[in-house]
Amino acid sequence: MPEPKASTVPELHTPILAPLTLRLARPVGTGLVIAALSAGIIWFVAPTHRGGSSGIPAQLSDLGPGPVTLVDPSDHTAVAAAVAGLRLPEVQRAQIESAVLRRERRIGWIVLTDSMDPDGDTVAVEAGGFVQNVVLDNGWVPVAVPLDGRMPIRITGVRDGGGGGITVAVATHAGSIALRILSPGESVEVVAP
Repeated sequence: MPEPKASTVPELHTPILAPLTLRLARPVGTGLVIAALSAGIIWFVAPTHRGGSSGIPAQLSDLGPGPVTLVDPSDHTAVAAAVAGLRLPEVQRAQIESAVLRRERRIGWIVLTDSMDPDGDTVAVEAGGFVQNVVLDNGWVPVAVPLDGRMPIRITGVRDGGGGGITVAVATHAGSIALRILSPGESVEVVAP
């Protein structure tokens, strides 16, 4: 193969800068990728205890020995978290919070899950004269419950999501306890401490 002549070497133009938007796009995009990767690493490497410090049960060690975990009325942050978790109008939540802080009423958490397949089963949780509807999931569904004296908490089947009955379990410090399978309208009672 013959060697190229000097005259056949291409002539290059002088370099020019790209427009500002093109020059910034690569570092910004790279920065976003790095930030997303860092957040993911922190999420997976950080301790799994994500919620107990907020007053909302997030893992077994946040729960009491029974089906209801009482909130300490002297822990104002925990009381506020439980009251905020009530699926009730603001006026009723304010009344309950005031009564709990005056130690005239108790408040606690009951953590529910779907004990079988998460198919949209719905239950009504009745406690302290209030009813809250809850759609079950295979993850934890913490439900704040206002307590009145020693009255039990009633869990009533509302909707069978996929057939086969309403399957509900209650989480405790020792693990989950599956309740009997419910049909819409059927109830079970859970005793608070």
